[in-house]
Amino acid sequence: MIPNRRDFLRTTAGAGLLASFADWPGLRALGLLTAAEPDVTPDIVQLHPDIEPLVRLIEDTPREKCVEMMAGQLRQGVAYRQFLAALFLAGIRNVNPQPPGFKFHCVFVIHAAHQLSLDAPVGERLLPLFWALDEFKKSQAEDVQQGDFRLRPVTGNLPSPERAWSEFHEAMDAWDEPRADRAIAALVRSKGAHEVIEGLWRYGARDYRNIGHKAIFVANSWRTLQTIGWQHAEPVLRSLVLGLLDFKDQEVNSYTFTSQSYLPNVERAQQAIDKLPGDWSQTTSNAAVTRDLLGAIRGGDSQVACAAALSALASGSASAGAVWDATHLAAGELMMRQPGIYGIHTVTSVNALHYAFRTAARPANRLVLLLQGVGWMCQFRNLMAGKPQQLGEVQIADLAPAAISADRPTALDDLFATLTNDPAGAAPKALAYARQHPQPDDFARQARQLIFRKAADPHHYKYAAAIFEDYGLVSPEWRPSMLATSVYYLRGSGAADSPLMKQVAEAVRSA
Repeated sequence: MIPNRRDFLRTTAGAGLLASFADWPGLRALGLLTAAEPDVTPDIVQLHPDIEPLVRLIEDTPREKCVEMMAGQLRQGVAYRQFLAALFLAGIRNVNPQPPGFKFHCVFVIHAAHQLSLDAPVGERLLPLFWALDEFKKSQAEDVQQGDFRLRPVTGNLPSPERAWSEFHEAMDAWDEPRADRAIAALVRSKGAHEVIEGLWRYGARDYRNIGHKAIFVANSWRTLQTIGWQHAEPVLRSLVLGLLDFKDQEVNSYTFTSQSYLPNVERAQQAIDKLPGDWSQTTSNAAVTRDLLGAIRGGDSQVACAAALSALASGSASAGAVWDATHLAAGELMMRQPGIYGIHTVTSVNALHYAFRTAARPANRLVLLLQGVGWMCQFRNLMAGKPQQLGEVQIADLAPAAISADRPTALDDLFATLTNDPAGAAPKALAYARQHPQPDDFARQARQLIFRKAADPHHYKYAAAIFEDYGLVSPEWRPSMLATSVYYLRGSGAADSPLMKQVAEAVRSA
């Protein structure tokens, strides 16, 4: 019989995973659950039958027993994608998406963990998912202490397929959660996947408050659903809509909804989209425009910077590629000027916006996403300038390379040793390394291995996944600058190994 969830988690929330490994050689095999085994719980949303049993097992297993449990499941035939899907959906069902951040990083981290695992050797591929499993259990326990959120079944009458989009847009504009919840359920049940996500991109981009997590939530939901299957979309997108509707009229991180760049950028896009050159969305670079726009972003006035970006597009002097270059450089520069949680999210939120731009189909949506990247960097700059930690003076485009060894392994070892305690000292070395080795696969490989061994919070995965992707998105001339940015939240070789991951490595080998 499954114990009371609140009492059960209260007694296990503080327990780590290490206690379960005293008798690791005698690890017992656990058989796969069947769909019939879990008790029906009518007050929580039921997931797809092929994943519900594994999600319930993850939910109800004590944190200190989860590695043992999942190792047994893997030995009995649970596939990588099932493991990934169950982790993602357990967070969706059990953790409050309002605010979209904090403990909800157990959901956000899933895509990043998956991305890093794809490029890992086969023997290491499961390590990020075991790390994410423990992160979920920690977040689940925190959620119990903060109110014990559970995603409930949809209530009320759903709008007809013909009315679903208009009902959804009206509900989102009114910040009406129950109405939007019904509408998104109707859309998932009646529309195609690409149509549904096209209608959501702008809602992730419209609200920077809580440092960009809404755009991250939309992008990561879509990317993860592409891997685990659209059959899981309804609970995911219902949770997403709740996250998108948080804050309403509140001032958060120095901005209200109406004081942000979104509404002016929508108006700009509507007026300009039919007048832009046909090649405005191309990825071609223009270093002069990029530098000018980067300077405008440093000024912090989103109206000026966004107007300058649109003017460059309208005149044909630059395409979207030059604007994205400036936006990524601005994000990296802010991280270098003020390392920490805000700087991390300049990078990860721009990564999400650029992914949305690359995926969206409607030109007007794409233009708004591009302009919002510029606007958000201005807003981040202003937020960070008001913090007690001063913004530094470094300018990313003017960073000078350091002298490094011509021997690649020696240069890498020195770089990762330096970034442990001195990211600012490691950045010029990373810049030099990328200039000497434009395809730094060995850099990324070593960085991944250190994250797998030493990750201490979800941002170590999120930041790495974003910055490695951004490296290939900016124009070649700016890629060394992206690698210089990366060192500000990678793990150095001198960082402590994670006790959890030592034990997980044994579990993966056993499984």
